[in-house]
Amino acid sequence: MRPTAEQLATLSKTERVTFEIGHFLARPELAPIGTAWTLAVTGGLIWSCGSNRLHVVGLEHLERFGKKDSFVLVANHRSFFDFFVISAVLYWRTNVSRRMFYPTRGKFFYDNPLGTVVNLAMSAGRMFPPILREKEKRAFNRYSLERCIAELDVPGTVLAVHPEGTRNKSGDPYALLPAQPGAGRLVLAGKPTIPVFAVGMTNSLGKELVQNWTSPETSRIDVYFGEPIDFSDLEPKASSLRAQKVAADRCVAAIRALATRQREDAAKLG
Repeated sequence: MRPTAEQLATLSKTERVTFEIGHFLARPELAPIGTAWTLAVTGGLIWSCGSNRLHVVGLEHLERFGKKDSFVLVANHRSFFDFFVISAVLYWRTNVSRRMFYPTRGKFFYDNPLGTVVNLAMSAGRMFPPILREKEKRAFNRYSLERCIAELDVPGTVLAVHPEGTRNKSGDPYALLPAQPGAGRLVLAGKPTIPVFAVGMTNSLGKELVQNWTSPETSRIDVYFGEPIDFSDLEPKASSLRAQKVAADRCVAAIRALATRQREDAAKLG
């Protein structure tokens, strides 16, 4: 599925080049190559920075999924590395498909050549498709939304989404930003949706590395998976903006419930 000429025309040269790379690498037949790369590079990085600190709850909610199943993950967004850690958990501890996509903001990852390099190095181009902030590029965002839905129709595709739309930079790790209706459209595409709450990561790889080997007990990374969210009442109205917003709000509510559970568990540990 390609964008129209009009949609492509809204992109800058760097955005266009990065998109074309991601479009090429998204081919299902290339998934094993991307998987091998992310296992070796990103997997090795996450193992070095978090293997001794990971505490995972709720994996039973993923037992139903095999290599041919497609589903959506919705998670809070505190760190640059949220979905890298969550993906590592899926790779190491579940039997789900490793064909994963992370729709991401176009700023830096698509409009900066260094961002293109980071995208390729960290995810084998799987931070795709881009979501662009500029008003004049909304037509391309409509394509990105439809592309995500189309990818979910490919057997064995995991789509990882932040319903908040951007990273929450507040000092409270349990605070969540308002949900964005675009996420609601994705979860109303008819595939199962699993909420995730992750906490304990910073944005400093150096700090994460040191903590993993010197103080894992006091710098734990908690990843909580929840049961699938029920959207059966909203799916017949998937094209309605109101239904999409309600669905997105429901995602944030499910993530918030996991955050409350994690907070209570952490309090018990002192």
